[in-house]
Amino acid sequence: MSNGVRTMPELTAGRRARLHALRALAEGGHATIERLALASGRSAGTLRRLAHTEGWKLTEAGPQDVSARIRKAAGMVLGKVEELGRAAEDGGGIDKGAIDGLIAMIRGLEKIGEIMRPEEAARENQIRDNEDLADTLRRIEERIVELAGELATRMVEEKSAAAGGVEGGA
Repeated sequence: MSNGVRTMPELTAGRRARLHALRALAEGGHATIERLALASGRSAGTLRRLAHTEGWKLTEAGPQDVSARIRKAAGMVLGKVEELGRAAEDGGGIDKGAIDGLIAMIRGLEKIGEIMRPEEAARENQIRDNEDLADTLRRIEERIVELAGELATRMVEEKSAAAGGVEGGA
């Protein structure tokens, strides 16, 4: 403590894992048996038996957890994209396989996002369908107006021709 700043002592791997698990729980992470085991320093098997014996109400990962995982994965993909961009800027070559891999990951994340948020995806699809339907109806309406105008013009011409034929024949 030479400058008044306390430094953390070197952590063992086990203690580092426990602190990581505690932080995840503190920041709203899902309380899985594995995370609880890490945080408490007990084995996952022991906690599973205890949970079963005592009737713990364990819940599945919620949508927030999935969203957080998707955001984390998207952040990692973005990091890889930035690495490729820097390599290109520095005159380095870009590996086509790496690009294809990133594209596949991005598509996978999009698909997972759609699957994990079915109501929102369905709403977006419905909005898109409604927009397409509105566009189709607008074009039909425009065509009906055109046809009505053509019919009106033809009726006026026929009436004029009929009126001219009656006047000329009298």
